[in-house]
Formats: sequence, structure tokens, C-alpha cells
Amino acid sequence: AFGGKACLDAALQMDRLDKSYTSIYGSASAAQQQLSYLYDVSGRLGLQFQSTAEGAKTFFAAGKGSTLEKDLNSIFEAVSSAGAALSLSTDDMHGAFLALGQMISKGKVQAEELRGQLGERLPGAFQLAAKAMGMTTAALDKFMADGKLTAEELLPKLAKVLKDEYGAAAEEAAKGMQGSLNRLSHIGTAP
Repeated sequence: AFGGKACLDAALQMDRLDKSYTSIYGSASAAQQQLSYLYDVSGRLGLQFQSTAEGAKTFFAAGKGSTLEKDLNSIFEAVSSAGAALSLSTDDMHGAFLALGQMISKGKVQAEELRGQLGERLPGAFQLAAKAMGMTTAALDKFMADGKLTAEELLPKLAKVLKDEYGAAAEEAAKGMQGSLNRLSHIGTAP
């Protein structure tokens, strides 16, 4: 009975993901292509596919049609790499993607999202953002307070810094026990 319920729950979650991503991308084939990409990245980084796709859907929805649309996958991959390297919880990853989605939706990056929401989930996010912008944290704070920091400018640069900072560590983390267990959870959940 437990095994049957687990299979049903997994099938229902995949159905919800299919519907969500079809709404975001406008067609079932585009949704399948994106979910396949997420599946591949999740497997490579040792992340649980369904929770990763679920957590990132608001981020992708916020970025669809924005000037950042072409950068969404690289931002996603960089943040996911940092999350894998730091062994962040599913809730922390969901919160990080929610903060990124809010930055994209607002256009301007505010302290609430960068220091509060993203910084609480991704340790050092503010310092890494300052590094990405080539500024001190004080200069970035003023730049942000003056309303000059845009998501369009920050997020691709932050993605590069995150990838440089955590890329190798993410690959090592993916080889660990949690990564192996998460990859086992991929069985039967391929898009």
C-alpha cells in the first residue's frame, strides 16, 4: 500500500510540474524540453529532481518574457550548484529561487530580497553580489539604496561568481551519499 501511494504521489507531482511548465513555456514540447534540462542538471548535481523543478518554477515564470529570459538556465544552474555545494535544504533552495523571481519581477534589486531573502538562504550572497558587481559591500549597499541595482545587471554576473565559487565543490558534493540518494529518487520521474 505504501509503495502504491508513493508511486501515485510521484505521478501526481509530475503531472503538476508538466502543467505548470506547460503554462510557463506555452507548449507541452517546450515544457518537456525545459523539464529534461532540469532533470539533467539535477542528476549531475545530485539534487532531487521534483523538488528542484517545483522550487524553480516561480523563478522561471518570473523570468519568462523578461530581458533575462536567455540567462535563466545559467542562473538556475549556478544557484543550484551553490545549493548542492552548501548542502542547502529543499526549503532554502525554494526560498532562494523565490527571492530571485521577486528580483526579476520588480526589476530593481532591493535589500529585502538580496540581503534578507536570498542572503538568509544562500550564505554570503550579499558579499558575492558585491564581488559580481566589482564593488565593496558598502558601495553595493548605497548603489542598491539609490535604486540603481537592476536584476538584469546583477543576476548574470552573480551566476558567474556563484559558478566560479561553487562549481567544483558542487561536483564533489554530487558524489556524496545525499547526491546518490537523490539520484535514486529520479528513477521513474524522468520527464
